[in-house]
Amino acid sequence: MTSFDLSEPLLPPYTETVGMQDLNGLLKAHVKQQKAAHPWLARLLRFPWRSLNFSFSQLDQAFWIWGAIALAIFSLAQFSTLSWMTQSLLDAALTGIGIISTSKLTWRLACSERLKWVVCLWAVLMMVGMIATAYGIFCSSSPGAVLILLNLCPLWLGLCALGYLAMSIGLQSRCFGAASWVHGAAIAALSFDPHHQFLTTGLVMALTLFFFSVVPWDMRAAEAEELCGVQIRDSRLEIAD
Repeated sequence: MTSFDLSEPLLPPYTETVGMQDLNGLLKAHVKQQKAAHPWLARLLRFPWRSLNFSFSQLDQAFWIWGAIALAIFSLAQFSTLSWMTQSLLDAALTGIGIISTSKLTWRLACSERLKWVVCLWAVLMMVGMIATAYGIFCSSSPGAVLILLNLCPLWLGLCALGYLAMSIGLQSRCFGAASWVHGAAIAALSFDPHHQFLTTGLVMALTLFFFSVVPWDMRAAEAEELCGVQIRDSRLEIAD
């Protein structure tokens, strides 16, 4: 599918889009609607579906991990009574776990797709964010640290916007370009509810990641075709083994 073509849908049909989806390491889930014990409860909880099947690739799993980490970190900052130093240590640990686990999940695909720079880019951005946050908290006496503490949410939203913008350009993807715009717009929107900046930031970051884990997204056609060939070849090798 050709990106940056306004005549084509922003979110193409899943069957027509690869979107760096790796066919290996699928995590499958099955949700089945149970029959309620009482008829009135059955009518109340009636759903239009009887069962749902979900399949999450390793890349989808990476999106979910980062989404959960982002939501946990910023919910902790919004609602927890823990000291900023304690939170900083917890955040650093969660970020480190996120970098290691998601890099492991996506590295094979990134190597096949010649997109190792995407994994490295996000690892660097997350480390820059954590280093800047730690500096602001542990060196709060300096003017620069105070400035960082006052702008933690814009800092993280800006880093994410930069990452999505780089992916938009590198993959020629309008979806990631839209994600970059959403994060940039969220920075301006923080001033409308200054008391819930951390919660707003966490929700924007997490919901974007969850969104990309469950819907198809566009990428340049050449890379999509090449990835299909890589996946088919890998699948044949596994069958042969």
